[in-house]
Amino acid sequence: MGAYLWLVWYEAASKLSPKHWTLAVTYEAHDRAYATVYELARSTYAGQYQSRVIRRVHLTSNHPSGAYGGRILLGEINDNVLCSLEAYSDTAAELVNSQNRKRGQDSSNCHDWALIIVRSLEDAMLLPQGSLARLEKCPRVG
Repeated sequence: MGAYLWLVWYEAASKLSPKHWTLAVTYEAHDRAYATVYELARSTYAGQYQSRVIRRVHLTSNHPSGAYGGRILLGEINDNVLCSLEAYSDTAAELVNSQNRKRGQDSSNCHDWALIIVRSLEDAMLLPQGSLARLEKCPRVG
């Protein structure tokens, strides 16, 4: 059985602040579907991020960082992708932290984390062509 991979964003604290992006996996395509949410969260280490997984969340629920803002369907994924999504998330978090060490704190964030994952999945032909282009058009700020 396949699953659906979504990009979900949440409203920012101000018009100039970044929106928070997460990736969500559901087995149904309606608003009240339960999701497993993958996200980039602040670590206990200063200036670092870590990946986090939250299970059994409604797809359109609010997030501690802000109210639900919207979502797009990136595509259907198979069980192999589902089994490795946490590893993709961890690797993308490491890449974001590496970039921040080189370029300065917060130069990369959850937007870059999501782009890394979706680009990797699309390059491996595990997401439909055009998924990355759709993600790149999603709102990033306030």
